[in-house]
Amino acid sequence: MPSLTLLSFSIIPLVILLIPRWIEPYSLLDYKVLNVRPDPQEGCRTTAWFNMGWWENTDSFPDAAEALAQKLLDLAYEGGYEGGGSVLDIGHGAGESLVLHLSQPVPPQHLYGLTSLSSDTSASRALIDDLFPAEKRTTDVSFFTFSAEFRPGKDVGHPLDRMRGYLDEEEESEDEGAPDGVDLGFEIQSPEKDREIATSDSGSSPPPYDLIYILDSIYHYPPSLPSFLTTLRPVLSPSSLVVFTDIVPPPSLPRWKALLISYVMKVPFANVYNRPSVSGGSFKKRLEESGWEDVIVEDWSEGVWPRFIENLRARGVFWGVVARVIESAQEEGWKFVGVRARRGER
Repeated sequence: MPSLTLLSFSIIPLVILLIPRWIEPYSLLDYKVLNVRPDPQEGCRTTAWFNMGWWENTDSFPDAAEALAQKLLDLAYEGGYEGGGSVLDIGHGAGESLVLHLSQPVPPQHLYGLTSLSSDTSASRALIDDLFPAEKRTTDVSFFTFSAEFRPGKDVGHPLDRMRGYLDEEEESEDEGAPDGVDLGFEIQSPEKDREIATSDSGSSPPPYDLIYILDSIYHYPPSLPSFLTTLRPVLSPSSLVVFTDIVPPPSLPRWKALLISYVMKVPFANVYNRPSVSGGSFKKRLEESGWEDVIVEDWSEGVWPRFIENLRARGVFWGVVARVIESAQEEGWKFVGVRARRGER
């Protein structure tokens, strides 16, 4: 009979392979560590940013992360967005980008946040209520907890459902995957039991949105970038904009490597393999063929990769490994891009 030790070692490879199916991939990384400043000022809160940052004139992760968020919003301004109106922020995490929207000279009239984790929704609501008390803010803020992928007929109340109204009462299902009193730092979501939290400050109108804002997360959304963007069109008016950042692999990425990245990072295979080229203009052309107008694709790689890698490498062994992986991706030709598109009349 095999020993318990031998059996234990024999299942380790299986456990490693199954981990990505059980958890959110980023839950293995403590992003809060990245936001701690070496010389924090009294009264200055520790933020909860988790993007790759825009590293022009800074070596501070939270400053770089906020700068990237603002740069993406500036891309919308450059395309004609004037502030105000209705804004949907998809994949806002712990709520820092929502704070950014509310801090603009002309904040949105209606701001909607969509995230797949109820813990992020709760954290975001608490953050907004703390920094912008409901009785003082002029923006109507609504929170939704759903997968970004909208399934017609199933996801009632989803912010990408053009027929939805707003719920006056909060509906939450039980958290899954964690014993009582234990915070695993991640959540396991059942595709058949998406959680929804829809609360707003006052009576709000349904879509269309004037701007959909997606910072450093769109590559996770199934089934593919063009298909996901198509689901945004029904909730936009012809003049509305979508802005997003994307991480684009080189067209020559081997199939085996694309399969591995797709599995480990829970990224749709179509978003990793055989993507159109950024430098050759194919990326922009693909969006235009899908009906988007006034498409702008900017390569932000040089303002993101090098100093982000340096910052991670300086943090020690584990983050140094992450830095090396990102450095290898940069050397292989992966691009970090900012994209703006108008829905248009089609």
